[in-house]
Amino acid sequence: MARINSNKKLTIALVANTTWSIYNFRLNLIRFLKDNGFNILVIAPKDNFSANLISEGVSYQHINLDNYGINPISEIMSIRQLYKIYTKNDIDFIIHYTIKPNIYGSLAAKFAGISSIAVTTGLGHLLSFSNVFTRFISLSMYKLASQFSKEVWFLNKTDRDDFLRFKIVKSKKTFILPGEGVDTDYFKPVSIKENGKSMRFLFAGRIIWDKGFKQFIDAAQIIKKKYPLCQFDVVGFVDPNNPNAVPYDYILKQQQNKIIKFHGETNDIRSFLNRAHCLVFPSLYREGISRILMEAASMETPIITTDNVGCKELVDHNQTGFIVRKNNPEDLVNAMVNFINMDYNDRLKMGKLARQKIIEEFDSKKTNSIYLKKIDQILSFDNKLKT
Repeated sequence: MARINSNKKLTIALVANTTWSIYNFRLNLIRFLKDNGFNILVIAPKDNFSANLISEGVSYQHINLDNYGINPISEIMSIRQLYKIYTKNDIDFIIHYTIKPNIYGSLAAKFAGISSIAVTTGLGHLLSFSNVFTRFISLSMYKLASQFSKEVWFLNKTDRDDFLRFKIVKSKKTFILPGEGVDTDYFKPVSIKENGKSMRFLFAGRIIWDKGFKQFIDAAQIIKKKYPLCQFDVVGFVDPNNPNAVPYDYILKQQQNKIIKFHGETNDIRSFLNRAHCLVFPSLYREGISRILMEAASMETPIITTDNVGCKELVDHNQTGFIVRKNNPEDLVNAMVNFINMDYNDRLKMGKLARQKIIEEFDSKKTNSIYLKKIDQILSFDNKLKT
């Protein structure tokens, strides 16, 4: 393989729009690649998790990247900044994540003469921009950047099919990674779910309207009238720069009205998942593969989610959880009532089947091995071209 035949230790750069996402979603991959002889360089905007990555023995470079900005000058400067970082560091291979790094990073990598791949972690609003011009420019830029990536990866088949339908990328360049993987040894049940009249439903993730937070609140209000002992926990953070962020005043009002218990952010979601009887995630957002759903299922926590891209792939309806129609309050409430009225042993069985599905299809051991194999293939091919 490429890393074995090389006379030097190869460096892989991981580029994303937040350091937080690299640390929380790809730390297991970083450790795996380091164990297999690679140096790792993370390139992302600085946040509270940058120091955590450095403590892992990872090199780190800050970039200025406005996730929601559309100023042409700022966007061009982002490409220029990435190009400078790529040329000043001894990088052998680059993995880009999320829309802007995928576009700008792929262009910069091409200019710098470094092989790269783009991992499409979800399309977000890319295909639903109301502004036709903005949508056209975004898709055109993605199409241009895709020409310069060795491969474009997707976390689900629907996203790939949409890229092919819009002729953004050629089929031979695409690859479907079965999610980004979850560490099933880390996310494992530590105790059996309690049986009782007080059912605990959990919402966890970014608190934005697109994640179905309003639908969760509306359902909680209805359920509490019929089942007053049910609890509704909310764990997550509000991104004030996101135009779809839920205002703090709205969250506070729901807590004051005793609809929810808001726990704020957490560095370890496991204790909440372990206490929850069910994770409710009525997302409307164009997910890649929902991380919180993988983590919940891995901990034997049944799931209620929508028939949304990146969510439905993780649930076997009526076996590991329930799938409801997007933005359908009646469906959501009915699913929650069905779960409440399930036999205790059936709920436990649902959780065990959920974990079994994750182990078989989405375990990070599987995805890490895929990463390593693909990286070796690309680097080996590049070495043949050079010789």
